[in-house]
Amino acid sequence: KVFRFKRGGLSLLSRFQDMNPGRQIVTEGGPIQENVSKNAKNMEDDPVFSVDGDLAFNWAYSNNGARIALFDGNLSPVDTNDDNTHGLGNHFLCDPLTGENSDPQWAHEISNIQNCPYPSCLRVQMQGTDHGSGPHLISGPVYGNYAIY
Repeated sequence: KVFRFKRGGLSLLSRFQDMNPGRQIVTEGGPIQENVSKNAKNMEDDPVFSVDGDLAFNWAYSNNGARIALFDGNLSPVDTNDDNTHGLGNHFLCDPLTGENSDPQWAHEISNIQNCPYPSCLRVQMQGTDHGSGPHLISGPVYGNYAIY
């Protein structure tokens, strides 16, 4: 997917450093281009390609955050601790406004691929195996590669 930023001229670094207050919708008009391989698998759960809408950056909620999510997906309310915003660069049990980690078992940039809000769901499937040792996180398939530039 290709998106157009609302404000041009900013680097991705400056956009991702803008964590406090975060929760910004940074594009408008949805994707302007989309190209998906006909052999792509797991499209129904993909945190980018299964969801429409604009990009949300630095989505902070409770003691969690997601670097990149899509507006039409699940964006958890600011005070909800449900580990359920689907996106890229999810981080649980942290201070999402500073990036400080609270516990090393959650210190990974992970991708939540399942609509399974904590604490009602105790087996949340993640993309791949890089998700730390949190007791309710389970490994899932790796969908492919994402290029962000």
